[in-house]
Amino acid sequence: MRIIAGTYRTRTINAPAGRVTRPTTDRARESMFNLISSRLDLENARVLDLYCGSGSLGLEALSRGAGLVRFVDLEPRAIAAAEENAATLDRDLPCSFELRDAFDVLRRTDEHAYDLVLADPPYTMKEVVLLPEAVKHVVSPGGLFVLEHDRHMAFADHPDCETSRRYGRTNVSVFMYGYES
Repeated sequence: MRIIAGTYRTRTINAPAGRVTRPTTDRARESMFNLISSRLDLENARVLDLYCGSGSLGLEALSRGAGLVRFVDLEPRAIAAAEENAATLDRDLPCSFELRDAFDVLRRTDEHAYDLVLADPPYTMKEVVLLPEAVKHVVSPGGLFVLEHDRHMAFADHPDCETSRRYGRTNVSVFMYGYES
């Protein structure tokens, strides 16, 4: 995998060994960030990367100018890989790493704490359908929640879903709260 654009463009990052994560393909990540950048200025944005895996989404945001990224995953090897990838890019990146459950993090996070929330949960996780409502309070006005999910799960009818795109077996849904699309 590689960083697609920005300061660290073309730099490689590694996924944790084994089947701990399902890394977002370069193509899907590029398309996802095209959706994001057409709706949100990432310069100095505060980003929460849930189910971060290798950290590829949050690191892409940092490369494109995000001001800080909070990486969260419940899998120790995933957090270790995200930390290693960040250190490989730049030891002074403005980021933090937490080995915690995403829903616990969301319950304990202040309102409007983030401009962008990214989530790439396991496709088999049944609670995925709860994420758009669980995330709602932490997204700042004008911010986005971007959810990567299995193509068989649909959020297009959700009142806050601004758009949903399909990339192979992956769908990316973009949510905006309190704004008409």
